[in-house]
Amino acid sequence: MPLNELIPIINKLQEAFAPLGIAPIDLPQIAVVGSQSSGKSSVLEALVGYDFLPRGTGICTRRPLILQLLNEDVEQDWAEFAHSSKKLYSFDEVKRTIESETAKVAGTGKSVSSEPIILRVHSRNVVDLTLVDLPGLTKVPVGDQPQDIAEVIHKMVMEVIERPNCIILAVSAANQDIANSDGLQLARLVDPNGERTVGVLTKLDIMDAGTDARDVLEGRTYPLRHGYIGVVNRSQRDIDQGKSMMASMASEKKFFETHPAYSRVAHEQGSGFLSKRLNSLLEGHIRQVLPDISKKAKAMLREASEELTKYGDGGAQTSREQRAHVVSAIQGFCEDYKEAVLGVSRNLDDSRLYGSGCIREIFTSVFPDEVRQIDAKSELTDDDIHIVRRNAVGVKADLFVPNAAFETLVKRLIRKLEDPAGHCVRKVSEQLKVLLRDVVKTSPQVCRFDELKKRVWAECMRLLTEKTFQAAEFVQGIINMQVAYINTENPNFEKIRAGVYKLSMQAHQSTVSAREANDRESASQERRAAENKARPRGVKQGTFEVCVKGEWKQYFVKVVDKSMQLYSGKSDTSPLRTIPLEGCAVSDPESGNEVEIRSVTEKGWIRSKSESTRLRFKSAEEAATWSNIFRLMADSDVGIHGSSWSSASDSPEKRLSDRRSSMGMSAAASMGVHGSPSRRAAQSLSLTEREVLEAKVLRQLLEHYFRIVQASVIDSVPKAIMLTLVNSLQNNVYTHLMGSIYLHDDEALAALTRESEEVVRRRMEVIKLNLALRKAIAVMRDL
Repeated sequence: MPLNELIPIINKLQEAFAPLGIAPIDLPQIAVVGSQSSGKSSVLEALVGYDFLPRGTGICTRRPLILQLLNEDVEQDWAEFAHSSKKLYSFDEVKRTIESETAKVAGTGKSVSSEPIILRVHSRNVVDLTLVDLPGLTKVPVGDQPQDIAEVIHKMVMEVIERPNCIILAVSAANQDIANSDGLQLARLVDPNGERTVGVLTKLDIMDAGTDARDVLEGRTYPLRHGYIGVVNRSQRDIDQGKSMMASMASEKKFFETHPAYSRVAHEQGSGFLSKRLNSLLEGHIRQVLPDISKKAKAMLREASEELTKYGDGGAQTSREQRAHVVSAIQGFCEDYKEAVLGVSRNLDDSRLYGSGCIREIFTSVFPDEVRQIDAKSELTDDDIHIVRRNAVGVKADLFVPNAAFETLVKRLIRKLEDPAGHCVRKVSEQLKVLLRDVVKTSPQVCRFDELKKRVWAECMRLLTEKTFQAAEFVQGIINMQVAYINTENPNFEKIRAGVYKLSMQAHQSTVSAREANDRESASQERRAAENKARPRGVKQGTFEVCVKGEWKQYFVKVVDKSMQLYSGKSDTSPLRTIPLEGCAVSDPESGNEVEIRSVTEKGWIRSKSESTRLRFKSAEEAATWSNIFRLMADSDVGIHGSSWSSASDSPEKRLSDRRSSMGMSAAASMGVHGSPSRRAAQSLSLTEREVLEAKVLRQLLEHYFRIVQASVIDSVPKAIMLTLVNSLQNNVYTHLMGSIYLHDDEALAALTRESEEVVRRRMEVIKLNLALRKAIAVMRDL
């Protein structure tokens, strides 16, 4: 396509998008930016060759003006506005039309509007060019201008120039410091490297004497990729005196050719060079981006058409139409929800795990981790196993590891799986709630009607609660099923059980062999001790007063082989009396120098007979020495066979009764409230080697079986949740919504299908966008 046909195409696209205010597609264009006093309007008039823009104090351009210059071979130049087909041959009439159209939209004051005015100029003296004249930048409101006028204009200008396809024509006055140029400052915000900015310097002819703008024009002050172009416009005096544009351009050419600072670059300055340069830039830019514009317009038209179809053609009037709208909305909602569950919805949040992806993560990672954290080793202590095992055995002797103990302990472990299973149900339910909420928000047919949207959400939550409860019961049933029947015949457990028993028997045989060796060693030690005991021991002797049967008499006393022998004299060879000391009770010395020895002569369960022998020594030290000798000979443990007692006057019967009472109290202390052994008592009980071995076997069996149950639960619970919650909710949501929403109540249908103001507004926007895109595609159809 010839270059001179590209700009007219962009002009037609701008006309197509003009009703939208801001074009939905970034079209190539040149935006003129500058302050109110920069001479922006004079630059545009020089490009057109006519005086056609409103002038005066304050803001003159209060609506964006899209100026389309068309180079045509016409007998007389003329202009036309996009909103009217009338040809205007008088540019004074063009000026009046601009003023009247501005007043219609922005009012008669000094306020501004972003709705553009499109003006086409047909002339043989212009080049094909399209420019957007934006309101001049201001800082302080004057007169009846709004207080936020500066912010409003700034925002309006930024919306245009921030688009990448916009070429910025920054107009600055040469008689002011270039660093303070409002146009360049705003351009730098969106184009910091100056890639798409063209600088224009005005008022070069009124700079202070001896100064010039050569450094700026040559790019040494603030460089731009496309450089700077200087122009000399008509002054207000020239305008008042009616100086023509042709004469003004001749004066401008002469100024640059004769000025000592600009004569060398005069061929690259002036309004004529500016128009050609802008034409070249714009056409090259259009050729580069036009294919992308066509593709984008077609894609946007498809989206707009789909959205318009969902919004429909307006609110329903009859009950039949209202019922059809409700049914269609529910069907559309259910389809959107199904797509969201399957993970194929276009509205999915790709920034995080979402919907079905998050549910799968719960099934494959979160839930299994929680189940595996329940470890049989840490959940069951050795005391737990010993207590349950002994309770299972009871008073009977056990031959094998009791089944009752195994089942009691393994059921206790299985019950601990209830919490992670319940957590899994709740987490999946929460994800489904998020999914339903997002589908309700994004489903266009439901969002059209506020009341229907609220009703659908409420019914979905009611159905979700019902399905969540059913899933929780089903999952609890899985745990109860595992508790109800402990399948020790499971093939995986059967192999493990056989191996554990084999190892336990080997360990038992090793223990028996070790115990037999210990028994032989103990028997050998006992024989050696008996031989040593049979040997004669050392003899202790002395003469003391002894009270036998209440009579004190002096005897010669010998202590030999745990017996005390009484002689009438030291020279006698046969003892008068022999008193055995083994198992007797010896008192502490009384009155400082007496010791009493009591020995049982006849034992009985109810009553025993005893005999007392008292000895009197010369001193308390001697009595204490002999008392210790007697205690060593007694060689007994506690009670009546002990080495001492608190009162020498207590009878053997009383001490025996005290001992039995003490034993009874100890037994009672080891019982619980109802007579069962407490945990502390069980811990204090010593365990036989067999009990220790069987406890180890029981623990190994428990750990292996519990791992089998864990694997079964990890596999079964997600399947149950998918069946009773995820799939059931998806399969029943349509039936539930159709059954819970009253389709036969005309008043209810009217309330449900009442559209919100936002929906009505959005429908109108989509209709306008749809029409604009169709016009734009028709323009580009021949490309």
